[in-house]
Amino acid sequence: MLGTLVQFARQIRQPALAAVAAAAIAVPAVSTASAARGPDTIADVSEKVIDAVVNISTSQKVEARNSPMPQLPNDPQLDELFRDFFNRRGQGDPQNRERGPRRVNSLGSGFIIDPSGIVVTNNHVISEADEITVILNDGARLKAEIIGKDQKTDIALLRVKPDKPLKAVTFGDS
Repeated sequence: MLGTLVQFARQIRQPALAAVAAAAIAVPAVSTASAARGPDTIADVSEKVIDAVVNISTSQKVEARNSPMPQLPNDPQLDELFRDFFNRRGQGDPQNRERGPRRVNSLGSGFIIDPSGIVVTNNHVISEADEITVILNDGARLKAEIIGKDQKTDIALLRVKPDKPLKAVTFGDS
């Protein structure tokens, strides 16, 4: 199944579908007894994997522009439009002084795939990050390092160093 999903994701070439495919194979394997009674509800699956689902908090330093305008592509016409808009509302910078770099925070999600601390998430969540923190379901915060990423499939692997083994999702064999 994993090979089929990866092949499908490559053919479609849409990162969102690759992430959905990765999440679909991460659902815990169904035992023979539970397979006989039918599929689990979302609540059942959620209860099984909640401790393996994590929040990914990232931080990066970005250079500020000379104005309060949104970070848009370098387009003189857009710059003029926004400069006029902000100046009319008294939000322009009268001294047009250069602002220094600032920190920007972002959030994403992921799931633990190995009890030793391997986490899978989307590449776009971590691609520009200077600092990455994985927040566990119990609120514990662990610094993470990138151990692999693939822009084409929008998948990234992180490593955290937990004090004890973490609960991880298991891959099915269907």
